[in-house]
Amino acid sequence: MLTGLLLVCLAGAMAGLILAPAKLMRTYRFENYWLIYSLSGTVAIPWLLAAWALPDLPGFLAGLSGAAMVTPGLFALSWGVASTLGGLAVARIGLSLAYSLVIGLGAAAGTLVPLAWFYPQLLTESSGQIVIAGILVMVGGLVVVTKAGQARERQSGAAAGGDSGAFAAGVLMAVLAGVLAAGLNFSFAFSTGTVRAAERAGASGTSATYPVWALAMLGGMIPNLGFSVWKLTANRTWSIFRAASSGEALLGVLMGILFIGSTVVYGLGASRLGPLGTSIGWGIMQTMQIVVGNAAGFVTGEWRGVASGPLRLLFAGLALLILASAIMAFGNYAKGL
Repeated sequence: MLTGLLLVCLAGAMAGLILAPAKLMRTYRFENYWLIYSLSGTVAIPWLLAAWALPDLPGFLAGLSGAAMVTPGLFALSWGVASTLGGLAVARIGLSLAYSLVIGLGAAAGTLVPLAWFYPQLLTESSGQIVIAGILVMVGGLVVVTKAGQARERQSGAAAGGDSGAFAAGVLMAVLAGVLAAGLNFSFAFSTGTVRAAERAGASGTSATYPVWALAMLGGMIPNLGFSVWKLTANRTWSIFRAASSGEALLGVLMGILFIGSTVVYGLGASRLGPLGTSIGWGIMQTMQIVVGNAAGFVTGEWRGVASGPLRLLFAGLALLILASAIMAFGNYAKGL
């Protein structure tokens, strides 16, 4: 179980850094780097990994039922919408606050739904109630971190004449993204049959999840690529690809690597956490993502010059989120007692 816990924490750390490379871009606009991120993270790398795991990938896919083929993509379609909304929210309310809202809400939904669907009896047992307590602490931490972000925004807005309407729109985007983001976890949680089929087809225990993520990204790529192409055309920013340096394209690819890497590592960790892996693992991964996302916000200067009050709120909220992870991990451990 310790290995699974470490893996989901690593996945959260990787996920928390996905949007950080965008802060280093000077020429690309959102739609430019989002297209490269989407092509690498939701198209190229997932299918390369699936083909590596199963050399006869077409034969394997032909043997799956229609439901097994479609279910991961349908769930991940909602995540694809959330991914795009989350990227737009970052531009309006900053990396720290957007991550806290999107990941916090997605963590609550992604933890509770698999638990209630697969193990409803645990909701009345001590282990399940410990997990629910961890979720409540996580929501409390989310509220505190959000208040810290609002205080920071009021301070910087007063200093720079910030647009409160843009901030409100960014918060709304982040909330919607958070609700929809849990679809990525559902695509994995409801595809255990496909993982077992991959193992029977010759995939190792480590790589058997790769075909699930490839199928999921068929749905996840649609809103990501579609929105990027629409924005590139509407804003006439295709030419930026020629004007920008190759380094910016590589940063976009790095975003894709961090995304699919975190997704794959999460699958490996969740499968090692036992029956509650897709609930406990998701919650722990997401809280770690918030912590690392806020750390990235510090590094990129989002909190530079902010008064001590908002910073104390932020640290208190992050402490609650770390405590929530510990409580949920103990709930998983208590199930085995």
